[in-house]
Amino acid sequence: MAKTRKPSCELLLPSTHVWQSWMGAEGASCQLNGEQTAEGGVFGKEAQRRVLALPATHFWALPAWLKGQPEHLRSMALLHLERLGVKSEDDEASVQVRNLQGKEGAYLTRILALKDQPVPLRDSTRLPDEVTLHALCYPLVQNSVTIFRELDRLVVAITSGAQLIYCTPLSANRLDGNALAELNNISLQLGFQGVLGRLESIVLWIDEGDIAQIQRITGLTAYRCDMPAPTMPTRGSSLLMPQDVIAARQSQSSRAKTRLMALTVGALIAAAIALVATLTSLALQERNILREKVAELTPRSSRVMDHRKAWQEAAPAVDPSTWPQQMLLHCMEPESSKEVSITHWEWTPDRISIRGRMPNASLALQYTKEASEIEALSAFGWEIPAPVIASDNSATFEMKGARGE
Repeated sequence: MAKTRKPSCELLLPSTHVWQSWMGAEGASCQLNGEQTAEGGVFGKEAQRRVLALPATHFWALPAWLKGQPEHLRSMALLHLERLGVKSEDDEASVQVRNLQGKEGAYLTRILALKDQPVPLRDSTRLPDEVTLHALCYPLVQNSVTIFRELDRLVVAITSGAQLIYCTPLSANRLDGNALAELNNISLQLGFQGVLGRLESIVLWIDEGDIAQIQRITGLTAYRCDMPAPTMPTRGSSLLMPQDVIAARQSQSSRAKTRLMALTVGALIAAAIALVATLTSLALQERNILREKVAELTPRSSRVMDHRKAWQEAAPAVDPSTWPQQMLLHCMEPESSKEVSITHWEWTPDRISIRGRMPNASLALQYTKEASEIEALSAFGWEIPAPVIASDNSATFEMKGARGE
């Protein structure tokens, strides 16, 4: 068995004494969902579409015959409001213009203009998707005057054919002679403007007023009936929206963007922290692996150092190019070495020291010069002091060399 879908639209409207919540589908009759307070209403959580029906005290609902092209009706309607002393913004959210009928280049137009009054919502968390006039939510009787109450105030709604053309609260608190005189005055003014058609009846949605008195004073047939259930307005039937609702929606959007930015920044920070933690964990794992390898290789490295040290100690003995005898032979390569008498010779891989005697000073100088220029000894930096000349003219020389870095 197919399940019945619950109505997804909520209509919040002013009843006789308090605000009421109604549920229903678009264009269909609604069912009462609950009553709230006289100060204002609150939308529920489950509705997918929310409509706020404001009382007549929040609107200027005026008819007018406007001459001109249909595309210019809005501009002419704004001029008409200005002539009446009604200040309103030139946008769809503030003024709604509806063409009801046309005749010889003129158009009967209904003008709905929002008054600058706070919206009676006790909670701005859930805002309306659309705002409309309360009287437009009911199937009104054709060519009639309908009287009902909104939050204890008498309201009159007048139709031309099936269309609502005028709606206003009455200043009288009771449906007595004063209220009927005010109603006659309204009808007279609308008649002078040529916007009031042939009225046929007065419909009372309230349990008050004397039917005979009403018929005698107004000259219209009057009858009493129950107020029908409201009809859910179709989507897009009204573009009106009070400024405080627009401001509240913008504030919600701004807060939502701020929350989104905060969540995005928080997510990025969390991702960065997670990335750093992951990299740190990988680095610690790599460090531990390297430590294990170092611990494994340390005994081997000590043996390698021992082998290297042994080879360095044995190098002079096994490398022909660094044998002490070979180095001594290099020192005897100069031609002048035939006359030299070596008295001291000392050699290490890094240093060399030579002392000797020559028959005379010139040979000593010649030898030290030639010995320092030998290619095999070019890696040494030489320190050669002047030779010491003895009494027999012989010369003692000394050469000290150090291997460069």
